[in-house]
Amino acid sequence: MRLHRRAVLLAVVLVAAGAGCRHATIPTAALPADWPTLVHDPSPFAALYRFSYGGQRNLVLTVRSGAGRLSLSVAVPPGGAAFSAWVTDDEGWVERVKERCREPLPRGVIPLSKDASLPLDPYLAAVVLSGLVPEGAHEVPGVPGWVEASNERLVWRARIEGSPAVCTRAVVTRPDGKSLLVADLKSPIGHVPGAIVLTVGSHEAELVLEEWRPSEVPQPPGWLSFEVCGAAR
Repeated sequence: MRLHRRAVLLAVVLVAAGAGCRHATIPTAALPADWPTLVHDPSPFAALYRFSYGGQRNLVLTVRSGAGRLSLSVAVPPGGAAFSAWVTDDEGWVERVKERCREPLPRGVIPLSKDASLPLDPYLAAVVLSGLVPEGAHEVPGVPGWVEASNERLVWRARIEGSPAVCTRAVVTRPDGKSLLVADLKSPIGHVPGAIVLTVGSHEAELVLEEWRPSEVPQPPGWLSFEVCGAAR
């Protein structure tokens, strides 16, 4: 499972610890025979989403991903820029547009807004957005329809359904069962989810796909040359 050890990722407990989540159910359908077709690293892509979070609706979220890099920006129609972020395996930065400076992010964090973020690393973000399954995944014994992968810090599970097989839910927990996030993947276009609902505790965010295309590996944005916010001049 290629999940980076530094990352603390979004998740929710699948069964017992997720009993308080209205979505937490276990399907009885057998795992589709062709589910291994979903097991591969995501190719670089660019995606455009309609994004809703909290009381904010119809924001525009642009994502570029590839090779352990993730570039994202959130805009408020009809053209106002909210913020941009750049996240790699080693570092993360958010642009403060008005101040023309950049602010560091904790490792393994991807921001959703100026005051909300997701503990998500670039690789797993790409896996979820692509509707794929990490390398090393295997069937979950006694839980029909689910596959699992893990490392020393994380347990990742996904529900696989349909023909051809698609991922309909992705769940990540810590090994001790600590809840982080559930991602419900809906309206697939091939294996790529056309809509994603992310639930973290009592908070929910929704992404509705507007455009998806193969892309080159994202390059560092020009604003990374800005001074660090608050730095002495």
